[in-house]
Amino acid sequence: MEPVIDHYTRTGLMERIRAALRGRGYDPDNPSIEMLSELDHLHGGGFATTEAQVELAEIPRGCHVLDAGCGIGGPSRYLAGMHGCTVDGIDLTPQYIDVAAQLNEMTGLGGKIALAVGSVTDLPYEDEHFDVVLCQNVSMNVADKDRMCKEAFRVLKPGGIYTLSHLAEGPNGSPIYPLPWALTAEVSFLGVPQDLLETLSGAGFSGIEDRAGRARSKPGGGPQPGTIGAAPAMGDDMPARTANAAQSVAEGRLVSMMVVARRPGC
Repeated sequence: MEPVIDHYTRTGLMERIRAALRGRGYDPDNPSIEMLSELDHLHGGGFATTEAQVELAEIPRGCHVLDAGCGIGGPSRYLAGMHGCTVDGIDLTPQYIDVAAQLNEMTGLGGKIALAVGSVTDLPYEDEHFDVVLCQNVSMNVADKDRMCKEAFRVLKPGGIYTLSHLAEGPNGSPIYPLPWALTAEVSFLGVPQDLLETLSGAGFSGIEDRAGRARSKPGGGPQPGTIGAAPAMGDDMPARTANAAQSVAEGRLVSMMVVARRPGC
């Protein structure tokens, strides 16, 4: 876990975010969800991909969501602020959780989002606790996907939704590193698309479907044009790493996935 934490940790993260907002002409002392959405959805495609995944997964308004691998909290704030959800967010990186908590308070959402430092393979929540588990571009850093999926199954209520965005191995050779989630292959655990689908089935999920083909913004895409992008949180080399991901998808080295599954039940 330490290499993954080190990969995502940035010195002076909050000030980097404030400087990026200020450079965009925003007031960094009074950020809104809309302002932050230019930089706080750290996966490929940014906010547009989060919006697409929420729609394709048919996440109900007002439900209880676990944002599993929440980063600095962009998807959590979107769900809490725009969809009326109660959200728990968990992430391996303590710095991300600290900054997410500050941004939640600044946007008036501190009371709707609970945060914890922890792993998606060892969730600190009771059985059958959530209506939805949302996991966005986290699984590429998870070697033990069997445990990850079983933990998601455990904390979901019967009938609950598990939705993952993931980038899998493509048929046309290795992806081009460095990538947003890994500088080298040593901390990148992709597998072929069928591997993830079979792991979900083995964990007990049903109705498993990869809906990436219907998504207007997919994992592995570049940032939305005209936005700040993820560089403040992910590093100044993020544009080059994002370009490598997009090229790898275009060349069939990576396959974008946006999977929706359910825990069977009422």
